[in-house]
Amino acid sequence: MKNIYFADDDPDDREIFAEIFYEMFPLAGLRLFENGKALMEALSVKPDPLPDLILLDLQMPLKDGFECLKEIRSCSEDIKDIRVIIFSTSGNPRTMERAFGMGADFYAVKPVSYSDLKFLIRRVMEIDWKDPHAGHGFLLS
Repeated sequence: MKNIYFADDDPDDREIFAEIFYEMFPLAGLRLFENGKALMEALSVKPDPLPDLILLDLQMPLKDGFECLKEIRSCSEDIKDIRVIIFSTSGNPRTMERAFGMGADFYAVKPVSYSDLKFLIRRVMEIDWKDPHAGHGFLLS
């Protein structure tokens, strides 16, 4: 994992995520987006390099996470195959089912504590994404 995109409308969540991410993975790239519309605009120009992973909040203005996920999975081959983790405050099983049904690779409920977020980020970065059995799942913090 070298190039990560993170879309979340909460500036504090973006800032804390970036702080932890760069502390643990200083050589990786992280690009932050304040809403789904900005994320999809960036993907529409086929950035080089493409992201290896997208972390996607569900509740965002302009374009929510479900809309983004639907668009990502209907894009051209190089975009639609990018791994997507839903990163949401909702732990509702129906919400999770919907996300997996739309093609999310993993679903993580946003941790409340700094240490739990740090643990979750490490888990995300340690997943062997090339392993076809790394499939869908729920990531606990």
